[in-house]
Amino acid sequence: MQSHYLTPLFSPKSVAMFGASERENSVGEVVFRNLISSGYKGAIYPINPKHEEIQGIKAYKSIEEIGKPVELVVVATPAKTIPAIVEACGLHGVKTMIILSAGFRESGPAGLRLEERVVEVAKEFGIRFIGPNCLGLIRPDQGINITFGNNNAKPGNLALVSQSGAICTAILDWAETNDIGFSTVISTGISADLDFGDYLDYLVADPKTDSILLYVEGIKNARRFMSGLRAAARIKPVIVLKVGRHAAGAEASMSHTGALVGSDETFSAALSRSGVLRVETISQLFSAAKALSSRYRVYGNKLAIITNGGGPGVMAADRASDLGIELASFNDDTIKALNEALPEVWSHGNPVDIIGEAPPERYRAAVDICLNDPGVDGTIVILTPQAMTKPDAVAQELIDLADKHKKPILTSWMGGKQIENGRKLFNNARLPSFRTLENAVDAFHYLSSHQESQRLLMQTPAKSSRRHEQPDAEGARLIIESALSEQRKVLSEPESFALLGAFRINAVRNGIARSANEALILAESIGFPVAMKIFSPDISHKSDAGAIRLNINNAQAVRTNYRDLIEQVKETRPEATIEGVTVEQMYQSPNGRELLIGIVRDP
Repeated sequence: MQSHYLTPLFSPKSVAMFGASERENSVGEVVFRNLISSGYKGAIYPINPKHEEIQGIKAYKSIEEIGKPVELVVVATPAKTIPAIVEACGLHGVKTMIILSAGFRESGPAGLRLEERVVEVAKEFGIRFIGPNCLGLIRPDQGINITFGNNNAKPGNLALVSQSGAICTAILDWAETNDIGFSTVISTGISADLDFGDYLDYLVADPKTDSILLYVEGIKNARRFMSGLRAAARIKPVIVLKVGRHAAGAEASMSHTGALVGSDETFSAALSRSGVLRVETISQLFSAAKALSSRYRVYGNKLAIITNGGGPGVMAADRASDLGIELASFNDDTIKALNEALPEVWSHGNPVDIIGEAPPERYRAAVDICLNDPGVDGTIVILTPQAMTKPDAVAQELIDLADKHKKPILTSWMGGKQIENGRKLFNNARLPSFRTLENAVDAFHYLSSHQESQRLLMQTPAKSSRRHEQPDAEGARLIIESALSEQRKVLSEPESFALLGAFRINAVRNGIARSANEALILAESIGFPVAMKIFSPDISHKSDAGAIRLNINNAQAVRTNYRDLIEQVKETRPEATIEGVTVEQMYQSPNGRELLIGIVRDP
């Protein structure tokens, strides 16, 4: 990829580490051991004034002593030492750092002041850094494992960006047993400098990354975050696990990362128009990761379920219905082919129950026939171990069949010991297999939802051919400021109409009458039929107070309704100030719709 400002961070030609150590199982010892054992080919410089050599590599007392350019510096020393280290790195020309150390904002006011000093020094020298208080960074294709975790990652096409180091280690452990590889794993820490927006900006252009997983606890820069999401989602699938959906979780998230935690409804609404898919559990994130790391992309949501057990098929169908997935309806050719390939007692519908003792050849035939149906967008194949079942042989048949089709074959080999080797065969072939059928259906949902998200993302309002007059922004501002100066939170109807007019939005003809005669004059000038509403600063919801009359067609009705409105409101809302009655044009349209808009500014 072309040069990016984070290239020295993700593809460094040299790495120096403050705090590299010989002390067994210390952070400095584990991180440095992981780095030198992960296959990194660039220059490595351990910095520790107490040692001549660390883990077999010459050590340096300071960065100045290295005497050569250093592209990336890793720091695992006490928090109080960090400002001076950042300054020394800046003077040496370093542009990227990873600060693993804890003891900043998460530790209290003194830690926050220390963090602010680190950021100040870094900005002075143009240094960008991950952390502090983070697990670190893994770039398998670069041979980089700069973490204090026990797991490395095999090369692959998934990128993981997480605000929790613990979530990183859990996903890496799971990925190892499921043969899932990564292009990049980033533990953001408390993101004093680099944040999600920066990482997305890099990963969207990274040729090694096909899909992106985000674990989010809170957002520091919402605008940059959403811009990064939309840009990335236009090109690559992005899955977000956002925690803090409820008050207790949100409070815990804020104390953990120190980031802003807005309302979950706001976050979901923003995601729904960003082309991003959201999951709510780690299990769902695993399913999404497995689906997205596969070869498959889906262009519809019509699913065929093939099973050797009726119960699991029904459960899978229920889960599909929960997620809005449509069970495919087979065409006549498909039904005919299934009748010829399957026993007479097969289910004759979808799910396709091919009977418990189904041999490998029957599985292959049923799946092949379903995938050839143009009304099928993908399949889920379920196997339960029975006396005559051959899980390994069935798995191999499906692996061979998968090369023939572009539509997905997702599998759920249900059980434990008897089917474990079949799962391994699928993993080795990068054919997604899931321990539960619910996870398999979830995975198909993520694949199909990604396509729908892309469609929504690409939707933009049609360009109007009409020429629009420039809005009177100053006039609108004065209307709002006038209301605020009177400590009002609700605009009057005349003010509302004036505000709409300032933005060149057409409204019905209207006026305020302070007598029955004035109401009649207004109605005749506007034209019948009209609507009449009480005009009172104390009554916002007029229909609740019985303060509206519609479809008034003549002069007598205007006089009568004027008196009735005044009398009724005096009776139902005696405390309200009545300033008159609004007379408005009745607007009738067969295609008219009531539109209520609420706006909340979320931090």
